[in-house]
Amino acid sequence: MLVSGPLTLETAREVAFTQIPAGRNVAVIDLAGVTAVDSAALGVLMHWSRQLAGELGFINIPESLRSLADLYDVAAMLSIATTDNSTH
Repeated sequence: MLVSGPLTLETAREVAFTQIPAGRNVAVIDLAGVTAVDSAALGVLMHWSRQLAGELGFINIPESLRSLADLYDVAAMLSIATTDNSTH
């Protein structure tokens, strides 16, 4: 599934509940189209992780989101490589 647009406090609630239809089993969420993030983006990712309750991966994670996940110490919970050990 591809996510696009801002993932911020202003959009988080709408994105969290409309991007993944209820009951859908999605294994990978592509964040390549995300244009802006703030700490609310982490809440959306955690919501999706709980909603899908299984193997879930995030790809094309914006560097700013990686930094926030590292700052809030949730990178491991969300299976996001932090800025310190990123391989790009």
